[in-house]
Amino acid sequence: MPSVTRNPSKRRSARRAAVVAGLLEVVEELLDAGELYTDISVERLITAAGISRSTFYVYFEDKGALLLALAEDVVAKLVDTASAWWELPPDATRQDVEQALRQIMEVYRAHDSMWQALVDAAAYDPNVRASFHEIVGLASSQLARHIREGQKAGSVRPDLDPRRTADWLTWMTERGHHQLAAGATKAELTKLAKAQSAIVWYTLYEGAPSRS
Repeated sequence: MPSVTRNPSKRRSARRAAVVAGLLEVVEELLDAGELYTDISVERLITAAGISRSTFYVYFEDKGALLLALAEDVVAKLVDTASAWWELPPDATRQDVEQALRQIMEVYRAHDSMWQALVDAAAYDPNVRASFHEIVGLASSQLARHIREGQKAGSVRPDLDPRRTADWLTWMTERGHHQLAAGATKAELTKLAKAQSAIVWYTLYEGAPSRS
């Protein structure tokens, strides 16, 4: 007969996840309404989320820690979606690349206010800044791996420096999303994805041995 006693650590993790989910909904609603994360008080957050101040500080040291916790879900979605690009097979077409980049852009667009808050906080909070650069670094390392594997398969240009090329493309993508995709309509996202796919295609794939 299975025990009815739940693991305390699992119970605490489940409770924290529920608190984060409730606060994420509150924060994104306020950000989408045009408020700045720095201007939103803890009191407003806990009142809207229906939790006590003591509960808030059990899980979060401050608003910076909360922001990082809220961003985890968005980052996880972006990384999961971006894997569609990083895992493209050697025979992937330009249309495949465009579709993968469009999917990444759509996930970003759905959470652009949260990403904006993360970028803003990175300017003054060293913990957020370190985490932000770690996130971008992770994406860049995955893209560099894709480039190296593509070079071995002959589907990516052999003359490229994988790490530096990945760094450029990753930061270009992050800045492009931040400056161009935020608030964009579906029609505009389609045009942006087509333009980005052209840049990526001619940078990485066009002229590769298997595509000549």
